[in-house]
Amino acid sequence: MALAATTPLASYDQSAGEFLDLSNELAEIIRRDNVSFLSRVGISGEATETTHSWMEDSLNANTVTLDESGFDSSETDMTLVSTSNVRVGSLLRNTSEAGKTEVVQVTLVDSATVCTIVRGYGSTTGEAHSTGSTWAVINPSQEGQDPPSDASKVRTKVSNYTQIFQYGINVSHTMRSVLQAGVADEFTFQVARRLMEAMRELDMALVLGIKSASAGSDTVYRSMGGIVEFSANGNSTTTSEALALSVVNQMAKDIWDDGGTPNFILVGGKQKRTISTFDQSARRSVYDATVAGYVVDRIITDLGFVLDVIVDPWMPDDTAIVGDLNKVRVLPLRGSAMRAEDLAKTGASFKAQIYGEYTAEFRNASQAFCRHNNLT
Repeated sequence: MALAATTPLASYDQSAGEFLDLSNELAEIIRRDNVSFLSRVGISGEATETTHSWMEDSLNANTVTLDESGFDSSETDMTLVSTSNVRVGSLLRNTSEAGKTEVVQVTLVDSATVCTIVRGYGSTTGEAHSTGSTWAVINPSQEGQDPPSDASKVRTKVSNYTQIFQYGINVSHTMRSVLQAGVADEFTFQVARRLMEAMRELDMALVLGIKSASAGSDTVYRSMGGIVEFSANGNSTTTSEALALSVVNQMAKDIWDDGGTPNFILVGGKQKRTISTFDQSARRSVYDATVAGYVVDRIITDLGFVLDVIVDPWMPDDTAIVGDLNKVRVLPLRGSAMRAEDLAKTGASFKAQIYGEYTAEFRNASQAFCRHNNLT
């Protein structure tokens, strides 16, 4: 028996003029900016030049590094990486090798890297030491002596460049007039979305940005350096290993050794999941627990520093950075904070641009940050 056919006008016979069944809500997938490095740093102050500079100061070093192999218990010429912070009378003690108690005294600074010493100062006796060991420097003065040579330290200037973030919008008059599902005004909608993209790109530059070769020219697009680049200047390691609490503790100690105060660790999603497994074996659940899973938002190191765990989607999977959030700033160039600007109307369309120019400061980067990449 054939299927029945009816003759009245049905909905499927004429569909061209129908109002389509569309929900008046727009489905969207947007990464919200509350999970980013930029949202934690914020934006403050302003830059006044495309080359944004700041001055950095530090104390003179109070340690030296042994640069001599086969340094036995009787050697009286001591080769160091630098003798700039030792003088006649300085007392040196190995602080990086276990079991070493000997103190030596400098009697002559021979050159920029060599000094003459007396072994077994005071109650100590001569010992063999390894190349690369770190020695504390104590500087007693003789009664009535003239002051030692000037120890004033010259401040250094560090800079970053401003980077332009720019997006264009061009919506036709007709497009703006036609009723759109889930969108009240196409032009306003496009402006809002491009503004979100510009801020997303600023966050990316804050993390992954590479400083351009110059402040810009006909052939150079000016770009700012990010924290991954700046944190490579000092405490940085490329050891292939898994991120563990012991690794984070050592990174925090490296900063502390240089006089810094770490208070955050910056990671991507992969290493954040690793952090959430720290101390996993010691966790216990009560018998009536109905929620599974565990998240770690802060880490307390064995030196007592509490590190906020900051997750940013642009951090490389193999990289973690520990540092001091107080040393980071994001600044707009004066009068160039991110904004939407209407452009001259030509033809039957509405035109605008999203425009902003920003830079970032990473103060005392070689001491205040520690970067570890090549994490497994």
